[in-house]
Amino acid sequence: MMNYHEFIQWLEEVPLYGHKDGTNNIRKLMERFGNPQQTFRVIHVAGTNGKGSCCAMLSSVLTRSGYRTGLFTSPHLVDYTERIQIDRNPIPREEFVRLGLMVKAEIEKMVAEGENHCTFFEILTAIGFLYFAGQNTDIVVLETGVGGRLDATNIVETPALMLTLITSISLDHTKVLGDTRELIAAEKAGILRSGVPIVLSINTPGVQKVVEDKAKELGCEYIYAGDMDFMDPRRFDSRGIRYAVPLEGDYQAENLTSVLACLDLLSGMLPEGRLTDETIREGLLSTSWPGRMERRIFEGKPLLLDGAHNPDGASKLAGYLGKSCPKNSVTLVFSALGKKDVSGILGLLRDCPAVRKAIFTRIHGEVNEDRFISIWQEGKGHKPFETVPEPLEALKHAAAEIETDLVVCAGSLYLIGDIMEKTEAGGSDV
Repeated sequence: MMNYHEFIQWLEEVPLYGHKDGTNNIRKLMERFGNPQQTFRVIHVAGTNGKGSCCAMLSSVLTRSGYRTGLFTSPHLVDYTERIQIDRNPIPREEFVRLGLMVKAEIEKMVAEGENHCTFFEILTAIGFLYFAGQNTDIVVLETGVGGRLDATNIVETPALMLTLITSISLDHTKVLGDTRELIAAEKAGILRSGVPIVLSINTPGVQKVVEDKAKELGCEYIYAGDMDFMDPRRFDSRGIRYAVPLEGDYQAENLTSVLACLDLLSGMLPEGRLTDETIREGLLSTSWPGRMERRIFEGKPLLLDGAHNPDGASKLAGYLGKSCPKNSVTLVFSALGKKDVSGILGLLRDCPAVRKAIFTRIHGEVNEDRFISIWQEGKGHKPFETVPEPLEALKHAAAEIETDLVVCAGSLYLIGDIMEKTEAGGSDV
């Protein structure tokens, strides 16, 4: 029997021979297990930015309200088990491997019968479905991977599907999803189902029209979070206390509005009556979402970890730094995958007045420093930079900068995960 590390090695080799075929692979695989995804209630969440934060808030509130709550998200930062949680506790490694080997065995049978080999993400999705079903989970907050319509998570049907949420839509994965917000929105709206309520986060008019039209076509109750004033009296509990925004960043108020809209709907759909003002407030306050606008300390210096892995995320981070930090007080530790819109991401961070200097590093074995430097030098003011290939060493260099009040690591969740793994393994004060 494989141990955890051996199974992960096999899993990471799957992209070499896995073949994506819409949702056909995962449907056929789950049929072999009796469709476990239909045995628990599901809140399905898609979007470009904010979906992880919304999922974290929803799962925290539902857990605090006494529901056995599953959470399926991606990517992980340090350990694959982070992707599959119940009551915010990751699946045990031994259970991850046990279920993974069951999935692996069925896939091998499928291939022997002439079917496609499932993809990396389909395998992780299958493990999640099996785990949630086997643990008698009440509700699962299910985050899509990429897109929605053809995503492996998009095989949950009514009556299991209770609610869908689409968060902020921006340009990302454009080669797969389309090169306009409207085209991307159409792909995300593929998670809608006939008669199932949909909440749409604050978005552009074009995105609103795409999602609202799809909702009308399917007869879905449609709620646009932008129509809900965050300061409206309805956003207060029965004792007049406003629900606190639980995560760092001004934009989290928009995410919270979407979450509250979902909770309004869920309060009428969960007859047990456990979802109360008190559990909502306490659940929100206990929300954590590591590596996303997360404050820590490293070698005596304040540190902010944030993926900011697309221009919209970078814009929000730059806006936050511009408001909360003095000019030239931030050193940026940056890396990104070459396939991303590096110019859009780095250009926004470069032009932030709070950012004084950048230290470029490497992730995923990619060597992109020359590209980073070229983009950096396009900016006005000739801000300094240096390159330090190893991420942890780059962080140490940033913390040693005398002029720096805050170190910010951004550009990719792979960078954040690498730093978290190495600092936590080494007993650092991060």
